[in-house]
Amino acid sequence: MAEVNSVDRQRLLTALILAVMALFVSAGAPGAGRWRRQLRGAAIVGFAVAVALALVEIGLWLTGGER
Repeated sequence: MAEVNSVDRQRLLTALILAVMALFVSAGAPGAGRWRRQLRGAAIVGFAVAVALALVEIGLWLTGGER
């Protein structure tokens, strides 16, 4: 399995954040109607995952650790 370097990890985290933002915006769209609750739930879960990953990255950066 190929190792992911720090630039790739940052790009993946950015992509996750952009996907969460898209979910939040789509949950507020007028056509979302019956899917609104599921979209908001998915956005909240995605946000929690993004925050957890960002905190792990910050912890690794502060300790000078490598993955």
